[in-house]
Amino acid sequence: MSDRSQLDESGSSAGEAPAVPEWLRRARWVWLGAMLLGLLASVVQLADRETLVAEIRERSPELSQQEVDAATNSGILFTLLVSALTLMVVLLLTNRMLQGVNWARLVLTAWAGFEVFAMFITAIGLAVLGRGTIEQLAGQSVSAVELLAQVLVTALEIAAIVLMFRPEVNEYFRRMRPRLRRR
Repeated sequence: MSDRSQLDESGSSAGEAPAVPEWLRRARWVWLGAMLLGLLASVVQLADRETLVAEIRERSPELSQQEVDAATNSGILFTLLVSALTLMVVLLLTNRMLQGVNWARLVLTAWAGFEVFAMFITAIGLAVLGRGTIEQLAGQSVSAVELLAQVLVTALEIAAIVLMFRPEVNEYFRRMRPRLRRR
């Protein structure tokens, strides 16, 4: 038998790439779900234009109505652009992860680690200092819906990390390493 027709431990021939584990595909969908949930939470928050205008007026009472409207519109546009960019980056990273690129998995893990840390600090801050103090320090209101969305996004990201590091997935990345070096 030639090398090309020999089978490796995974049952695929030496020349073909190993199949992407189902757990990794699920992790990708969990990541995308988390990002879409975050985007939806941003859109819901931005839909309350009156609150946004009131917050700008409170922080900068010297602004004219035209300046407040411009600042509100700019803030909405900026938030939507950042949310869309975040979704695109996660899409790119999850695509690379499915291709067996381990650094993409590690970047996603670090990203989720920062989110978990931020959620932990927020929870401690709310428990110790209270919502009013946190809002004062942050310079903006913190809604229950926003907190719930962030908790759900963080939970989804933790689930994605668990899926990305299952034994089958680790084996997939181990087998993909030599293939990616040959490129």
